[in-house]
Amino acid sequence: MNENLEHQIETTVSSPKVARAVKDSLERLRRGDGGAEFQEIARDLLEGRITLRDLTRSSVYSGVFLEQLRRYKDWEANLTQEQRKEFEREVREAYGPVAPDR
Repeated sequence: MNENLEHQIETTVSSPKVARAVKDSLERLRRGDGGAEFQEIARDLLEGRITLRDLTRSSVYSGVFLEQLRRYKDWEANLTQEQRKEFEREVREAYGPVAPDR
């Protein structure tokens, strides 16, 4: 991981646990765990060819992220109340308190 990306992650996220999770996730994506498109994005980020800011400013990446966001929202919408509470508990346990609901 390049130093600039590491610094961006550590100064942007809410806690060291979340920073570690983001870094680990990028490594898994680089190995291909999220499919070819995310593998390419992770490689470009980790090798310094693009920045996190580039991801927010480029329409090249928006389709990939919007599709994943749609899939997540569909998954979340189909959780039962019990499943949602369990998921929230697991997130709090893993990453600490979360910000107030949207």
